[in-house]
Amino acid sequence: MKKTMKFVLIVFVSLLVSTSVYANGLNLNSNGSKALAMGGAFVGLADDFSAVYWNPAGLTQMKTTSLGVYLTDVIPKGTYQFDLANVDATTESNHYISGSLGFYTPLSDKLVAGIYAYIPSGIGAEWNGADLLPLAGGFNYKWKSFFAIATISPAIAYQINDMFSVGGAINLSYGMLNLKQPGAGQYEEELTGLAFGATLGVMARPIDNLSVGLTLKTPTKATLSGDAVMSGAGMLGLGLNTTQSAEREATVPMWVGFGIAYQPLEKLTVTADLQYANWGSLDEIPVDYDNDVWDAVFGTESNIELKWEDAIQLRFGLQYQISPCLAARAGYYYDPGPAPKETMNILLPQFTYNWLTFGVGWKGKNINLDVGLEYGMGQDVTVGLTEGMMPGVHGMNIIVPNVSLTYFLDNRQ
Repeated sequence: MKKTMKFVLIVFVSLLVSTSVYANGLNLNSNGSKALAMGGAFVGLADDFSAVYWNPAGLTQMKTTSLGVYLTDVIPKGTYQFDLANVDATTESNHYISGSLGFYTPLSDKLVAGIYAYIPSGIGAEWNGADLLPLAGGFNYKWKSFFAIATISPAIAYQINDMFSVGGAINLSYGMLNLKQPGAGQYEEELTGLAFGATLGVMARPIDNLSVGLTLKTPTKATLSGDAVMSGAGMLGLGLNTTQSAEREATVPMWVGFGIAYQPLEKLTVTADLQYANWGSLDEIPVDYDNDVWDAVFGTESNIELKWEDAIQLRFGLQYQISPCLAARAGYYYDPGPAPKETMNILLPQFTYNWLTFGVGWKGKNINLDVGLEYGMGQDVTVGLTEGMMPGVHGMNIIVPNVSLTYFLDNRQ
């Protein structure tokens, strides 16, 4: 069973995952075009196939068997300037494709079950080594980082009564970490591993036009193992091989979301979320080499130092039903970066963003089509010479177009 689960997750990762800088901490900020267009303020609404991510209790609103697909293209532009070293660098121009796939079916009037495959976590960046020559002794090294978790979540939700619903999902995940940076020559690392966690949610509807949601994601701890390569290891005169087995423990910590959805007018829905991530539990991601000499020589400098701080996102969204078939959406969220200046670096980019979101939704007889766009305006971070490991001015802006399609196998009418 474990080998089968790993194979399925690897196939899913290879289809959808990419090095995405679309994260603060490690969490990707949105899932599903409807939720994304409403600023990700979706914990209290959670009324489409992305509910497993936001609040699995919302699945009780799925009254017919359905299949949902979500695709997103993350287009980042990162910059780094360090005038004293004559560095003026820009990230490689890339399109990072990701997405999700869900299937749900009602088992009774009150019970809904399904399965959701998605990318909840990811971070990384890729830079042109020629722009960073002064930081690497004049050598044109590869500068690239990539961490991602792909998850398959069997989920179930139950409507207790007209007011309360509960839901939960078991998160079976496959984690990957790739790293390329200067060391004793070119250093490269490629690690993978399995991880497990859970998502629990509750939704209450005290009155017809108001719903309230609460979601808890348990920490997801992945033990990642594989190979590390240090091209210059053999030149140190210590009899070291250039390749060594390596292991890291990477944890996506606890996440709690609270949200409300209010319908002040028949055609208008307003949402607001408060989302908390316990990033303060991450101090560093150490590496353990299967060789004591490698540990002694390279271990300390290869540890990933974080010292992140807990973060709270404030999210707001609107939906206006233009007609029975067409809806317009907009949103905003404030997304604080968890990294202090002390550990700010170009391979784990962390910024405080102001996000603007827009979208439309079209409803047919058996199909929903949702289109969204996010624009993230990162606040530049200036790190002084004595303030951190990578002084200079760091910047980032991100554009994220996306689309979702839901097909209802049963006639909704």
